[in-house]
Amino acid sequence: MAKQYKIKKNKALKPKRSLKGSPLKKIVLCGALLGGTMYLTWSGIQDLQTTAELRLSIQENQQQIEDLKEEKEQLKKTYENLSNPDYASLYARGRYHVTQDGDQVFIFPKTEDEEEKEE
Repeated sequence: MAKQYKIKKNKALKPKRSLKGSPLKKIVLCGALLGGTMYLTWSGIQDLQTTAELRLSIQENQQQIEDLKEEKEQLKKTYENLSNPDYASLYARGRYHVTQDGDQVFIFPKTEDEEEKEE
């Protein structure tokens, strides 16, 4: 004769609690979960938008820093050149029409490119 084995039922597979309750409780619970999910999603989207704006602002500021560094170098060169008396004299004569005794001054009409540079 063959041995007979008893099969034990696994209690872990059975749900311990059933979802008994009024339908109103279920609707309120689902509504609360849906509302919480919507709030968290909206909050996440706002955070992503803020992050994108900050990254754009950082890039613009870095570009501005590079432009200011270039301008600083240009101003240093101009300062060094103006420290030289011969260059300062030449610069003043060319830019501000400073003359020495006995100089003849010729003023030529400005071209369109020069007018745009002054603006």
